[in-house]
Amino acid sequence: MKIKRQEAPDWIFPWRPTGEPLFPKLLALSAVSVLFALMLSALRVRTVVASPWAGRKVSVIQVLNDVDGRALTLRAREGGPFPSRFEPAEWPVFATLEKAALDAARAPLPPYSPTLRELPPETTRSPALAEPGKVVLSTPAAPAPTAPTAATADHGPLKPRILPLSGINPAFIPDELPAFTGEVTPSMAADAVRFLIRIDAAGYLTDCLSLDAGDEAGPSPLETWLRGIRFKPDPSKNPRWAAVRVAFTNPPAHGTVIR
Repeated sequence: MKIKRQEAPDWIFPWRPTGEPLFPKLLALSAVSVLFALMLSALRVRTVVASPWAGRKVSVIQVLNDVDGRALTLRAREGGPFPSRFEPAEWPVFATLEKAALDAARAPLPPYSPTLRELPPETTRSPALAEPGKVVLSTPAAPAPTAPTAATADHGPLKPRILPLSGINPAFIPDELPAFTGEVTPSMAADAVRFLIRIDAAGYLTDCLSLDAGDEAGPSPLETWLRGIRFKPDPSKNPRWAAVRVAFTNPPAHGTVIR
């Protein structure tokens, strides 16, 4: 075995190396022993006696249903982990109120007895059947007589008036206007017709546009009449646009003519 150990290859670990001195081993073992002894002497282990577990037990206090017992019960409820609260169902008066409400709800209602009224005596008679050849339809009422128009009776013909709207001073409108020879429709007599006109410095109209009706069918008689009117000249102003309206008045046949 000794020869085999000496001839063993290098990769085999020598479990029992030979030829090593023993003093280093003893020195290392002594140092470790002294260090372990110092550490063991410095260690202090304090043991505490464990307190015994409290026994599982409860305390029960039995009170009587008297003044002291009810006072203790109320005090326990108010000081306990679950404070008591007012329960309407546990109120002694609640049962009385509930019973009274149920009795009132079940109270029988008085029977309904309607009062009968006497029928009126028979005063109408059933219509007779239609006779052959006799007209049964009602006769249409005659039309009511029409009231005289504003252009007849006590009044003369309607006269036109030019009222300024914008862009023109009423002083430049002529005082005397020519008579309108066209037909005055009810819409023209009821509401004024608006026009957009262009007046030159001499007072003549160069353009005339109706603002209430289109000019698809050509100029209207009222527009033709308006083009024939000469306004008062104003040489200090260039041709200008203005808005006017033409209204028809119904002057009385007697007295001063209204302008």
